[in-house]
Amino acid sequence: MRWKMWLILCACCLLAACGQADGPPEADTPEPAPLEGVFVSDYGSLSFNGDGESISWDLDAEFAREGGLTAAQGQGAYVFLFHNEEWRYDKAERFVILEGEIRAEFSNVFGRTGEAAIVLALPWDAGTEVAFVREPAG
Repeated sequence: MRWKMWLILCACCLLAACGQADGPPEADTPEPAPLEGVFVSDYGSLSFNGDGESISWDLDAEFAREGGLTAAQGQGAYVFLFHNEEWRYDKAERFVILEGEIRAEFSNVFGRTGEAAIVLALPWDAGTEVAFVREPAG
């Protein structure tokens, strides 16, 4: 009889823990300002104008193609997501570039992405991170 109670208790704890993992990360810090400026890596650059929506890019052809973009250079919109909901970039799990009807998704490293850098996983090697670092203004 005790083992049944123990099993039920373990199952409840497991379900409670799994349920919490499905929610968005806590917004336990002030929301960061919209991204602005040029962020550069060995794979190209991402330019944000500060409106929280517009982006232009000049990327390595392989990085762009593997991420789902049709062109290595272009303009469009962007959004950061947690599951399928728009979320702040420092707590999101995905970075999406919208190129017309095309939706290119990249895995965002939310523990490392912030106002100074956008850290993404390589589209062809999720274990390798690429930091797009913001260039100094001026």
